[in-house]
Amino acid sequence: MIQVFVPYLGPSLNSIYAGVHWATRKKHADAAHRATQIAVRGMAPLTHPVRLTLQPVLGKGKRRLDCSNYGYTLKLIEDGLVRSGLLKDDTPDYVVSVQTLAPIRDPKRGSGVWVMIQEVAEGAA
Repeated sequence: MIQVFVPYLGPSLNSIYAGVHWATRKKHADAAHRATQIAVRGMAPLTHPVRLTLQPVLGKGKRRLDCSNYGYTLKLIEDGLVRSGLLKDDTPDYVVSVQTLAPIRDPKRGSGVWVMIQEVAEGAA
């Protein structure tokens, strides 16, 4: 299993539903993709389907949200894994499951997301 910390935590999904301009969403995506690419730099592309487990980390001053409210951040990081070349795609053929764990506090580390990537044998998904 691969475990990597991505130092990016975007806005809540509720705030996106409230109506965020496309240019702002693009800035979020660019920042998340950049942080993910840096976090996985040097890793060889994965060849089997994967299960993703993501756990938000809350730095100083960040409030806890319900797990599903981190969905926007998690999707941006998943897309960043594809853009970085670590994952070939994020379709069900390549990502068989995505699990979100409850957020944890770590004021020393700062905000971001722990990403756990487990390769699964083809057909065992």
